[in-house]
Amino acid sequence: HSMETISIRPGLVPYTLSAAVVMTIGSTLLKQGWTGSAVSCWALLLPIVLAAAFDRIEFDGRTIRHRGPLAFLLAHLFSIRGELSTSDIEAITTETTRVSFATGDARISYHTRISGAGVDIVVRSHRSTYAQFIKALFRAAGAHKLDPRSSEIFEYFETGSALKGSPVLKSDIAAMPAPLLRRVGNSLRLAGKLAQASSYFRVAYEKEPRNPKLLYEMSRFFHSSAQREDARLLQRSDACLRLASRLAGDAPDLLERIGEAFFERLDFKRASECFHRALALDPARFRANIGLAEIALRDGKLAHVAHFYNAAALSGDMALARMAGREARYYGRLMEDDDFLEAELHRIRISNQVRWARRLATMTFFSAWLVGGIAGRFSSMVEDFGWAIMATSGLIWCAAMFTTRFFRRRGRE
Repeated sequence: HSMETISIRPGLVPYTLSAAVVMTIGSTLLKQGWTGSAVSCWALLLPIVLAAAFDRIEFDGRTIRHRGPLAFLLAHLFSIRGELSTSDIEAITTETTRVSFATGDARISYHTRISGAGVDIVVRSHRSTYAQFIKALFRAAGAHKLDPRSSEIFEYFETGSALKGSPVLKSDIAAMPAPLLRRVGNSLRLAGKLAQASSYFRVAYEKEPRNPKLLYEMSRFFHSSAQREDARLLQRSDACLRLASRLAGDAPDLLERIGEAFFERLDFKRASECFHRALALDPARFRANIGLAEIALRDGKLAHVAHFYNAAALSGDMALARMAGREARYYGRLMEDDDFLEAELHRIRISNQVRWARRLATMTFFSAWLVGGIAGRFSSMVEDFGWAIMATSGLIWCAAMFTTRFFRRRGRE
């Protein structure tokens, strides 16, 4: 059945920076006495404002679409697709940005990336429709495509809003059942209210000290609470995760999540043990097979990488099976064809160098903009130098963009 289309605006940072650069260049042209050129430059502000106003990402229950002037230009100038159906989604990952306060709480923002079929779409939590958008999208995509943080956010948005408005939050914590304590603790953690979340997790642990699901959630809580690599909290987090893995028993879902947490912390030995235990219970576990493939890749065991991707390709989901099959063929060919391996290593080296050049060009561009726009007001020579460097770095950035897209593509499988 069809649902109402949900729209969310992407970030405005590119538009803000573009407008600032246009304003600065226009001011410089006016200062040089080139009034007509300055007015023409400032006229570019109108399309920038219009592009920002009409830029949006839409989801209708079946397809995610990036719409607006920017999406049109990306599609026609750079052949960057901005449309992805839920059946083609291969992975959904969420990253967090934290600003900690002296109270122990934190302001947390989320950046969710939806990937598949050569398309990458990013949505950010500072938009008011983020929760509605994410709930609908995650529900349509399926839990097996979500990384651990995305799964937590989905559960938070499904239950957190009701919990926040419920009088049970104001009741005696000790009287609350352990499952509710866990849910409230997780909701508070994801909302950045870490001090309050600690109270709920503490009481939940007193009630169920050997609950592996609770221990896993406490491990993630301690890890996210650790400020400036707080060694004590990180040790506590690792201890909870190790105990959770021992008590997880015959729960393949939980073993997969624990394995992924160990993988994030670079503890590949324990991650591998958890993934193998999950596969012993259910050989078709997609995320466990992918996890073992990534561990094998870090060890340079290409035959094992291809094996685990082939196992993951048996997934019932078409997009996941297609992605795993593609990776299995790629690594299988790397193992069998020395010329292909050499060509791919050469491509990866060049791709990394081009990415480094693009980052350097970006930093140089904005440094030159600051020099030309601020210091240039006191010296025309400095101003001319700043604009020359800015123009050069801008050209390098554009060239790097085109080159990156070319070298990002793997050789034919």
